[in-house]
Amino acid sequence: MTPPLTAFPRHPVVPEVAMIPDATRRPSGRRPILALALALAGTVGLAPTATASDHADPIDPFNKERLEGGITDLFVFPVLADGSPAFPFERTDGVSLASPDVKPRRPLSEDERSKIKNLIVVLCVRRALTESGTLRLEPYSYRVHMDTHTTVDFDDTPGDASAPAPAGEGYMFSDTNPQAKVKRPTGAESRVRYGGRIPVPSTIEDDVLIEFKLKNDASLRELVVARGLARSGAEDVRIVEDLKDLRVDPERITAWAGVRDDPFIFPAFFQTNVVAMVMSIPVSAFQEGTRDWLIWGTSHLGSRQIDHVGRSLRTQNPRFEFLNTLPPREHAEAVHEEHEHPGLLRDLALRFNFQSMFAYRRWDQVPDVMVFTTRFPVGFPNGRLLTDDVAALLAQHGDTLLLELSHHVGGWPRATSNDKPFLPTFPYLAEPWEDREVPAPPGLNPWNKAKLVGIVAGLIAFLVLENWLVAVLYHRRKLRRRYVLRRPPQEA
Repeated sequence: MTPPLTAFPRHPVVPEVAMIPDATRRPSGRRPILALALALAGTVGLAPTATASDHADPIDPFNKERLEGGITDLFVFPVLADGSPAFPFERTDGVSLASPDVKPRRPLSEDERSKIKNLIVVLCVRRALTESGTLRLEPYSYRVHMDTHTTVDFDDTPGDASAPAPAGEGYMFSDTNPQAKVKRPTGAESRVRYGGRIPVPSTIEDDVLIEFKLKNDASLRELVVARGLARSGAEDVRIVEDLKDLRVDPERITAWAGVRDDPFIFPAFFQTNVVAMVMSIPVSAFQEGTRDWLIWGTSHLGSRQIDHVGRSLRTQNPRFEFLNTLPPREHAEAVHEEHEHPGLLRDLALRFNFQSMFAYRRWDQVPDVMVFTTRFPVGFPNGRLLTDDVAALLAQHGDTLLLELSHHVGGWPRATSNDKPFLPTFPYLAEPWEDREVPAPPGLNPWNKAKLVGIVAGLIAFLVLENWLVAVLYHRRKLRRRYVLRRPPQEA
């Protein structure tokens, strides 16, 4: 069950030194051409699918790519021995956009932490699924990565941009704004926006690597624990097919995959399904004393990485599209470089007033990973529960794309819970919706179609006329030259 580690080569961890910008380095990965195309399409009403946590990512404005490689969601939460979520964070004052709650969460006691038996990981792919018989999953592989060694800071002390940055602090945007005197994100902002602050992003590397391989019917074909877990042999992994009377096993890794209701609380994807991979990992399988995790997911087609997911709504924002093919240790540097030296298309987008989609914020220079810790109660952005209303929680801190679109596609007042109730135990996701015919993609207004046809016809007519005129003029010029050369000289 466990392949040799050479099947998943590790990259050397960069030493803990200050990250110095290199003006000659360009972020690898895709440039923002597709992101710009999506933004332009959205401007004229052609991109209604760009509407969820990570659902419309990678960006495909023409809907030509297979969707099996697109990751939609990542959920991580601990559970008790009975399989119920362990010590979830409960909001008592709602989600206020005017006064976000920045108070630190109460710490969990040692006794509470000792009751946590398993860590649940849910990775979902293939958005807006309505016909499960059309899936083509076997060429793809899906990986869950966990870093348990990189330092995460939960200190709320605000930083001071005027003070020298200590080694390992990472990048700072060039900012001539005299009011921008506080380093962004501060400790408190990092905690409520990202779950914690990562002082040295360059050290991020997976200690735990788990790969899912699926059959075309969405069932689990193989679960490969490549490294990092104390219990990873064939006898320690249980692949579940029948969910009847299933209980979370505190001694073995339990995994299941199949079609389920899309768990994202967002009207645009209500009454549609996703392909879900659900895994329960005993806490005892991790190194003793582990309290903090950095978690992210990736999808692959052969050796090519297609998509990346960390915290909700990061790479689905067009300004982060190029992060999908980069490892998290390079994210902060890549965002800094793209901000300081934007590519041509991004620069044009900013000049044409697309700042809301393409301009970087002073809190953007962080790696796209999910932070989870057992120090505090679970709940976004500390891990993510299925019931977390991330659209509102993200809007509290400036990422308002989801909140606006939830009103656009779902009406008012917007939905704040899923379209089906979640299950109390494994695999937690609601039963899938029955298959139905795929709805037709949105099209252009007939009058606009006629305009496009007229424009194309006019261009063709212009090219034909232009070529005809060039041919006629060229022919006349040749005749004139031939007449002049053959004309006999006049007698004196």
